[in-house]
Amino acid sequence: MQSANPYDVIVIGAGAGGMTAACVAASEGLSTLLLEKSPWVGGTTALSGGMVWVPGNTKLPESRRADDLAAARIYLGNTLPASRDGALVEAYLSRGAEALDYLEARTSVALRPVVFYPDYYPERPGASLGGRVLEPQAFN
Repeated sequence: MQSANPYDVIVIGAGAGGMTAACVAASEGLSTLLLEKSPWVGGTTALSGGMVWVPGNTKLPESRRADDLAAARIYLGNTLPASRDGALVEAYLSRGAEALDYLEARTSVALRPVVFYPDYYPERPGASLGGRVLEPQAFN
């Protein structure tokens, strides 16, 4: 029996998460529909400039900065609420760079490191002065 729905994946919300989900689904060959209720796309990411914070990303050499996940883990431990889900934090730290590399390899997403862009709380242990933040390159 054939489904009445012509899409393999329907994503609701065109913020960073929704757009990423739609890009990944489409890059995997799935018929994808992205829906947004507002007249704008991007959600809060549109207001933030679309930058992402990913410690240990593979663009660090371009930023001429060093980073390690142990320092990022310390920073997050001194920044996130005590009720945080440690497994989610570990998943983010261990797979964030891989996710960005996938997006650049399989979609039109292109990012570049921001050389000097301190973590939001630069005085906290484990903070970095740059390299963890990446910004999107212009696209048409």
